[in-house]
Order: sequence, then structure tokens, then C-alpha cells
Amino acid sequence: MRKFGYAVAGVVSLGIMWIGARYLMEPEAIAGTFGVPSPPRDADPFLRVKGIRDVTSGLVVLALLATRQPRMVGIGLLAEAVIPVGDAVIVLTSGGSPATAFGVHGATAAVMVAGAATLLLPDRRGATRAVRSGATRPASA
Repeated sequence: MRKFGYAVAGVVSLGIMWIGARYLMEPEAIAGTFGVPSPPRDADPFLRVKGIRDVTSGLVVLALLATRQPRMVGIGLLAEAVIPVGDAVIVLTSGGSPATAFGVHGATAAVMVAGAATLLLPDRRGATRAVRSGATRPASA
């Protein structure tokens, strides 16, 4: 199950970095995909701010993946799942499409939470292997 969590973390980080890069390079073209009415042309600097934050969010998850510590990746993924939840709320409260709010942002948050859960919950298969191999668990404090 941890492979699923790692895959989610990798796909989400690369995906949000790609989206962020588009906000940096062509903010007007991608702004309409967020789910809220298109911003005025003079909003480009604010859209670019979103872009750099998206790229950075992806880099944080990649850095956590580099630690090869499932708990760290899971905590980071869970914390960053707040972002698409916030995005969904913004879409819903700004007259945007509920389909985009739930189908894009809500679904992203749900997948991120599911991926985080596989990294944070005990790996039953690993525990079973340890018991079969005769490995012992450290004494609890």
C-alpha cells in the first residue's frame, strides 16, 4: 500500500509544479481552469504569485520523498491536502462551478488524504513479515 502513497506524492508534486509553471509562464491561459470567473488582465502578477507557490508546494513534497521516510512524506502530503480543500471553498464562494470545486479540487484533496493514509498507517504486511521471520519489536517505553 505504501507504493500507492509514494505514487500519489510523486504525481501530485509533479502535477502541481506543472500547473505552477503554467501560472508563471501563461497566467491568462490557465486562470480559467481554476474554476472561478476569469480575472481581469491586470491580475497577472497575482496569478504568478500562485504559480511560484504551486511550484514550491511540489518541491516540498519532492524533498520529503527524497528522505525515503514514509511518515514524513505522509505528514507533508496530509498537510498539503489543505490547499485543494481551500481551493474548493474559494471556487464555491466565488460563484465558480461546483463541478470544478468537487471534481477537481475536492477529488485532489481526497486522493492526497488517501495517499497520506497509506504512508501514515501501520504497514500490516511488513508487521506480518517481521513476525514470520522471527524478528522482534523493540520494547515500548
